[in-house]
Amino acid sequence: MKHKILIFLLTISLPATVLAQSEYTIPKKHRVIQEKTLKSQNVPIGTKLSDVNFTSLHKGTYTLSTLSQQGPVIFIFLSTECPVAQRYAMRLKRMHKEFADKHVTIVGVYSNENDSVEDVHEYLKRAEYPFPIVKDVDGSLARNLGATMTPQAHLIDTSGVLRYRGPIDDNRYVTRVKHNYLKDAIVATLSGKKIQIKETPAFGCTIHLPDLPVEKRVIFHEHIAQIVENMRTFINSLINTLK
Repeated sequence: MKHKILIFLLTISLPATVLAQSEYTIPKKHRVIQEKTLKSQNVPIGTKLSDVNFTSLHKGTYTLSTLSQQGPVIFIFLSTECPVAQRYAMRLKRMHKEFADKHVTIVGVYSNENDSVEDVHEYLKRAEYPFPIVKDVDGSLARNLGATMTPQAHLIDTSGVLRYRGPIDDNRYVTRVKHNYLKDAIVATLSGKKIQIKETPAFGCTIHLPDLPVEKRVIFHEHIAQIVENMRTFINSLINTLK
């Protein structure tokens, strides 16, 4: 009996990174990779986000708190290499035009490790986005928002709370779109109404983030080491109690 309890405790103490790996599928509708589940996301809807600073490729400096005081802020994660993300260029420009006078800020974010600053600049010559574009060099924006795919939208309201996370709409082909998830979420947020669909699996291409800087990896391992040590102490104490 003691051994069974010990095995159970060791099982539940496995690092969360092993159990919470993102899962993907290729549904018939999209024929591209789509998130299989949202249960593993570490930044759930309703999270009050900490303030972040970022600089656009055109040297504009922004803070989330300042932008959100003016109106909702939408971070759209994009990629120069993802063909699905590229299909949304015109849709995003139309959305910016529609909501700019309502103080809605769209920020395009390139977090993929393979997207160099030069690659993004070169792609922007063709895309001509009218909103700020950020090269998320260390992947911090993607990590803070829980971004996993491109294209993927994250809508933050004026109180700094994450209200919507997911695809821009339900089809990469604009003529087949039936549900405008992001637009519906924006309209609901502006009118103070409840967002009907707050989160739905994104589809397109996965984001490949750069490794964490050494100092951040050290801190992470220190935290894990402390958790393991606390668990070891607890298990030893329980075994002694059962003797």
